[in-house]
Amino acid sequence: MKTKIIEINEEALSFLNPSVYTLRNDLETKTEVKTPVISIKESEYIHVPSLNMDFSRQKVLLGKNWFETHEGLQKNGARMLTPAEFIEFLKYIKATDKNLYNEITEVRNPLRAEWLDADFKTRGSDLYINTNHVLNENGILVPKNSELLDKNTLMKDKIPGISLDDYIMNNHTSQGFPRKDVKSGDLYYFNPRSDNNSVARFSANSDWAYLDCDRYPSNWGSDLGVRAAKLRE
Repeated sequence: MKTKIIEINEEALSFLNPSVYTLRNDLETKTEVKTPVISIKESEYIHVPSLNMDFSRQKVLLGKNWFETHEGLQKNGARMLTPAEFIEFLKYIKATDKNLYNEITEVRNPLRAEWLDADFKTRGSDLYINTNHVLNENGILVPKNSELLDKNTLMKDKIPGISLDDYIMNNHTSQGFPRKDVKSGDLYYFNPRSDNNSVARFSANSDWAYLDCDRYPSNWGSDLGVRAAKLRE
């Protein structure tokens, strides 16, 4: 099967769903992609004491889909942030590194986006969140944790929006998602989907900032990357 590539420029993106990226179907072509080496100095990591974890200041593995990103991180001894860890990271840098906080959350050009480790799957009528994904011995990405999505999770889109400050500081579930009573604001929010083909990411551009829980894991974009996470020993 031939790989289909759909190029979408920045102007076109403004007329589409803000989360649309160029789709690259590497899974169908089964092309072997060499895993890049992540080169990050120890000084380029930020330590978040509440999690005893280090997070890379810069995004890495740009232009990779969600599956490739997990593989690249694991082969470099790192992993992807869960939504709950991302919330703690944002909370910490909001107080200690306002420039980086603005770099991630501010509404401005260019587009900035990063993958989060949250995959949504249904079991009967229930929706589960899968996190902490690892490659097993057969090279298949599997979650180490799977739990019922918190019943207090906001389960409707807000376009706009929810308050970013209320969300990260006070009003999120233990799984890292906004609660039903989160205050209104400017952060666009797309709730977790039950289509068995949705993962999470956080993005911002010149029009809006948004938390997406409804994006295809096979999507990719040149501005879409990940923050490498490591548990400090």
